[in-house]
Amino acid sequence: MGKQVLLLRSGKQEMSVSKETECLHIDVCDGTSAQLYLDIKADVAKLCIEMEVAKGSEASLFIKNDALQKMQLQLLANVRKGATMHFGYCDLECGQRQVTGHIQLLEEGANVDMRSVSISQDRKCYDICIEHLAPHTSGEMQHYALVEDTGSYVMNACGKIIKGAYNSVSHQATRVLTLSEEHHSSVTPTLLIDENDVKASHAMTLGQPDENQLYYLQTRGLSRKEALGF
Repeated sequence: MGKQVLLLRSGKQEMSVSKETECLHIDVCDGTSAQLYLDIKADVAKLCIEMEVAKGSEASLFIKNDALQKMQLQLLANVRKGATMHFGYCDLECGQRQVTGHIQLLEEGANVDMRSVSISQDRKCYDICIEHLAPHTSGEMQHYALVEDTGSYVMNACGKIIKGAYNSVSHQATRVLTLSEEHHSSVTPTLLIDENDVKASHAMTLGQPDENQLYYLQTRGLSRKEALGF
């Protein structure tokens, strides 16, 4: 058990992480375009991912979380001058989750695009922050969740722009679809802006499927389960 270091150069790579790895450190080389597909295995209970996206590079990290039990996942990323990070996260399993993410746009022209999709049958809690520490940086978050029965989904999403990070852009949107009135879900979008010359926005929806639309689909021969897309 311990820390594993991975160096990403141009091209595509695939990797699986099991319980033997507690921390995965990923370095993206200068000026490269790299893609990594990361599969978190069913036996993982705790994992920290550290990522350094070097100057002028473009890195895509896609994580599929197959952990079956209660799990803690931490993502820490630093994005350098003129670099772009694409981050995708997919979690369709039933285990409990505590996911934290802190992405720092350290230098001018750094960008990040983060997207996540979750199905929650238990409790899944996310705390995600994109911090703008330099001018002309861009951060976007889009989160989608389906909450079943008595499941719980908590999303705390924060975009932070410090004084001096002018001409920066921070956008976020969270969409949560619930399938019962017994769920326990909440979304807290936050913008912490200490600079005037910026563009920032947040959007959030949380609710059940439209009954009129479901009724229409059922009159066309679909069962309720089919109309919901299962």
